[in-house]
Amino acid sequence: MKHFILAATLSALSALVVPASAQDRGDMMSYALSHPVDNTSLPYPPALGDSVPQSVALQRVEGVPNFGYFYYGGQPILVDLRTRAIVRIGQ
Repeated sequence: MKHFILAATLSALSALVVPASAQDRGDMMSYALSHPVDNTSLPYPPALGDSVPQSVALQRVEGVPNFGYFYYGGQPILVDLRTRAIVRIGQ
């Protein structure tokens, strides 16, 4: 019975815990959508996992330390600031 209660408790808690990076990305996308910037010119369309050139200025948001964004083709592109890898494109 103790194992069942422990398992049920852990299961309930895991449903409440959201990894910070996933929450940060959601917060960042909401912010980017409500704070658009000029489109960035790239020699190729951005794709998930691509590395963003250093020449691209990334917008930052106070309180979200791991992600930045830029706009391409009218859509926000989220970037992991530690690696400059694209982690989300558009909505």
